[in-house]
Amino acid sequence: MLPTETIAPALELADRVIQRIGTTGDVLRHAERAAGQATYPAGWFRPGLSYGHAGLALLRLEAARAGIGEAEAAYDFLREAVASTGSEPLESAGLFGGTAGLALVMAECAREEPRFGPSLDRLHDQLARQVRGTPWPRVERGIADEHYDLISGAAGILAYLASVERPGAEVRGAAEELADYLIWLSRPADGAGTPRRWLLTPDFYPPLDSYHELYPHGYLNLGLSHGVPGMAAALAAAWRAGIRRPGMEAGIEALTSWIRGAHRRDEHGPLWPDGIAIDSGGAELPARDHCDQIAWCYGTAGVSASLLTVATCTDDAELRGAAVEAFEAVLRRTRKTACLSPTLCHGHAGILLLCLEFADVSEHARAMAPVLLDELIAYADPARPLLFADQERAGVFVDDPSLLTGATGVALVLLAAAAERRPGWFLAFTAR
Repeated sequence: MLPTETIAPALELADRVIQRIGTTGDVLRHAERAAGQATYPAGWFRPGLSYGHAGLALLRLEAARAGIGEAEAAYDFLREAVASTGSEPLESAGLFGGTAGLALVMAECAREEPRFGPSLDRLHDQLARQVRGTPWPRVERGIADEHYDLISGAAGILAYLASVERPGAEVRGAAEELADYLIWLSRPADGAGTPRRWLLTPDFYPPLDSYHELYPHGYLNLGLSHGVPGMAAALAAAWRAGIRRPGMEAGIEALTSWIRGAHRRDEHGPLWPDGIAIDSGGAELPARDHCDQIAWCYGTAGVSASLLTVATCTDDAELRGAAVEAFEAVLRRTRKTACLSPTLCHGHAGILLLCLEFADVSEHARAMAPVLLDELIAYADPARPLLFADQERAGVFVDDPSLLTGATGVALVLLAAAAERRPGWFLAFTAR
């Protein structure tokens, strides 16, 4: 899909990032520096996918698959991630910072090195026990996004479990429990003044004043990372994997219909706000503005990706067309609004990832992929320690080595642009 003259610089740049990140010990120094630069440091968690050694193992593995270095370097990072669980236990089952994320990386490594198979089986057993031991709350107005979302909650864990090729009874049972929870959330609310069961009330907001200012009475999250699009995508992925639970089709339809009904339009096409506020009586309010966040985590790009996942998993041609229309509107907006950062979560690399995802179904996406790749390459700054720095806000740069908001994620997308096949790690960002 991409011309050789574009792919070669991408591979070279990914290799340079890898060399600057260095060894399993070097990355801890990079993480310490990033923590000192950041206003809101995430913290380095070695077993984690998004901010840990597991993410670095994935980068080294994808590099080896591209002919850059040896897979053994990936296994070194993976072994360090696993060994670190003795002092940094996997208390969460979540995809980005818990057991599911480590399992995703180990599953990718096991495709190349079967000796990881028994360890992966044990990790799956641990993950199933964690799911079964987690109290998934079914209390309206008592739900936090971490209970259901793609980052930490049921949606991300279900998306991973649905990808397990030969699930045992425990894994299958855990997946069914998660699906049942998301189905419960999708059903109409019982309480007066509660528009949806996944409503987030102020008691469960992040410690940021802006949420209380924007949503004084509660809101419905529309971000792929933390909102209802992740739930819809994960349920659809589970459906495609053969998991069938009572009310599942109706749940997928209810979530998808609500998402589609929440869109607005500008001169480029459909767009989605970050969330829908409610008033004191529980009625959903129109979005205050018609601005789109050009990012994977929140905004139209992520929503369109979730709709594409649902359409692909349910073979819905009309929904696929709607997803394409929405993402092509995002691509048009990128010509007027540049991303502040090159990173995956809220920057240019995330848009390129989704452009690669849409390339099979959108001629516009196929045409824009090399353009976005060239623009991503242009973010590289040889003066920065890791070439790519996250711009946390205007003028505040963080030399972050992580997958989610750092140079590792950028390098992974550079490798994905040159790959012959869709990378398996895309699951973490699209639920399939």
